[in-house]
Amino acid sequence: MFRAITGRAQDHTGTRARRPALLIGVCATLALNIAWSADTVSAEPDTYRVDAETADIRILVRPAGALARMGHSHVIAVAELEGTIFVYPDDQPSHFDLLIPVQALIVDDPVLRQEEGGKFSKKLSARGVAGTRKNMLGKRVLNAKEYPEIKLTGTVHSDDGTKLLLDLSIELLGRVVEMQIPTTLGLDGDALEVSGTFQLSHDALGMRPFSTALGTLGVADVMDVKYHIRAQRTQTAD
Repeated sequence: MFRAITGRAQDHTGTRARRPALLIGVCATLALNIAWSADTVSAEPDTYRVDAETADIRILVRPAGALARMGHSHVIAVAELEGTIFVYPDDQPSHFDLLIPVQALIVDDPVLRQEEGGKFSKKLSARGVAGTRKNMLGKRVLNAKEYPEIKLTGTVHSDDGTKLLLDLSIELLGRVVEMQIPTTLGLDGDALEVSGTFQLSHDALGMRPFSTALGTLGVADVMDVKYHIRAQRTQTAD
């Protein structure tokens, strides 16, 4: 009997002796988990809302074909742009989400044509401009009725520490086209500015350039794109 009681007492004492070590182990595990979580959870980004009033995205389209001299160069401008740019304080790439309503695209604004100069500055008739816009929005090109929006998403990164590039995804006509384009970034107080120029082709977008007269007059495959987007900070990273 004594031995039995003594045995239980010794086991109980051993349990009490092990409790501090057990508690230390649990605390250490929790500390490691907290530290791991802090390292793996991304910091909150600075959030910038695109300023639609000052956004300037224009696409320069030129004629092509045997009768190209009879065609006109056109300036297509983005009139409405919605979106957000997220800038992270750490090494995580900044990214953006933009939306362009296709019906809001502007064709051959006289002011923009004068700014581009050269063949773009030639005055066009209202009927001609309306016809160009109708062709652009029709089934053969943008098919605006079935695909009313163009979505742009992507990330910003540096290829060699000096040159900034956008990994851009363009969603249109039910497909996603990916490309890489150059860009510049500028920060002025709470305003972020993104700008650049690049070339874009109908072929890369999976589109057929509009043509007429048995293909002797149409739109050139390659287009020049200019963009300058200003966004205002709405949220600061913690």
